[in-house]
Amino acid sequence: MTAVAGNVWELSIRELINKRIVTFRHLRNAMALPLDLSADGFGGAANGSVYGGTEGAGSKGVKRRAYFNTLLFDPEDLRGMFNSIRLRKRTRTYFMLGASLGPILAISNPADYIKALGILINEYDTYMTDSGSKTKKASELCSDMTRNFFRKSKGTDEHSSIMQASYESGIFSYLDTHTPPFDLDFLQVFDTFSQITVIMYTKMADSLLSIPITQAAFDSIAKIDSRFKKMLGVVTKELDELVKNAVTRELRLIDPLDMASPENEINTDWETGSVYK
Repeated sequence: MTAVAGNVWELSIRELINKRIVTFRHLRNAMALPLDLSADGFGGAANGSVYGGTEGAGSKGVKRRAYFNTLLFDPEDLRGMFNSIRLRKRTRTYFMLGASLGPILAISNPADYIKALGILINEYDTYMTDSGSKTKKASELCSDMTRNFFRKSKGTDEHSSIMQASYESGIFSYLDTHTPPFDLDFLQVFDTFSQITVIMYTKMADSLLSIPITQAAFDSIAKIDSRFKKMLGVVTKELDELVKNAVTRELRLIDPLDMASPENEINTDWETGSVYK
């Protein structure tokens, strides 16, 4: 009976892993942006513009594909939706998690590899929870400082010490919380994050050949996957909005009179239009 249950769990996990690999690869191809490379220096196209590998060309070898066979995204629409300034926090967390996966991929023992991934996800969730509460506390402290600014100078010193303590980060076993001291490009970070996540899932699939698939192992892998599934859900929801807006624009070209309808106005204010900030 246990062997039968193990086979069912393994089949479920393999199906789940395959689904994530296919999705991350597809999103990476759908979100590929043109790289402006000079033809004389890099052997690019005559106009100097290639897509992270359009149709096999380019340094990254990424084939640009239509999003779920519906739409080839306009680069400007992608840059607008995934604005790196507005999504600074999310960009850094993707970078942080992707960088933390690197050392774990070097773990050769399958059981230790799965265990390390589980610890990493727990540490990531803890960090994100603490980060959110500290940000709220810092905001409240800033408000208090503003109200007491003209009362006494001692308040400023107290605020500085509390603020510094509120941003102290914990020491983690696998989570690397260091990020570059400059703004990162969301689309570039997501491209690399997708690559390393595909490698992570591929090694996870290979690990299933060497470890017993028990209920505990199944639950551990499912918990790891739930974090990445949630990330995919956020990105695909925003891409779905891009598709909706693009299709609406195309329909307006068919029926120009519809342009005058105020209720059908498209929200193109990317800074405030997205539900994810």
